[in-house]
Amino acid sequence: MTMIDFTLPPLVVDYGQLWVEVELRGDGRTWARHAAAELLTRQHWATFRTWRGKRQLTVLLEQAAAIARKCRDASMGFLLIPSPTEGVKGLVSFSPIDLAGHEGDDAWDTLLDELAPQLPGEDPPEITRIDTKAGECRRMRMRYAAGEGPERPVGEHNGYLWVFEEYGAAVVMSISFPSMLEAARWHATLDELARDVSFGCD
Repeated sequence: MTMIDFTLPPLVVDYGQLWVEVELRGDGRTWARHAAAELLTRQHWATFRTWRGKRQLTVLLEQAAAIARKCRDASMGFLLIPSPTEGVKGLVSFSPIDLAGHEGDDAWDTLLDELAPQLPGEDPPEITRIDTKAGECRRMRMRYAAGEGPERPVGEHNGYLWVFEEYGAAVVMSISFPSMLEAARWHATLDELARDVSFGCD
């Protein structure tokens, strides 16, 4: 469990065994060693409790942290790392957004237009309202084609948007997958993570 604090009260992300929090600032190597030690306490990582296994895991986490730190606007990040054999499946980032004077439905509409635009020739984004511990959230699922040519691989970007009008701020949680099949596999996991986002105590 971890918390984020900008203009909002502390926002709590209650995450489970499929996730590890990634340190977005500071020394990535130090974080990777600590994160590897944390993962190895979990039962399904027992086979990696060797010198070689720990070293492989630490290197993997160092590489993932380097990628995560490129998300300059992110305040928190979590690696989806379900098992030693599968490795890192994706990075969820939480980013604060200044509402800049937008209020009510205008705030929702403006942010949804920016975060999930309807592009010519592309499938419309799927936007769904879901309830979370932190209040109303809008889930956004958008397909995208990578590369060039008629047979480009199609991936999916997933976003979750909260608007906290009373604090003049919003938060977006986002992750991308390189294939629709991989995205579909983790839909329920992402929904669970989003639903467990809540406000902590000051």
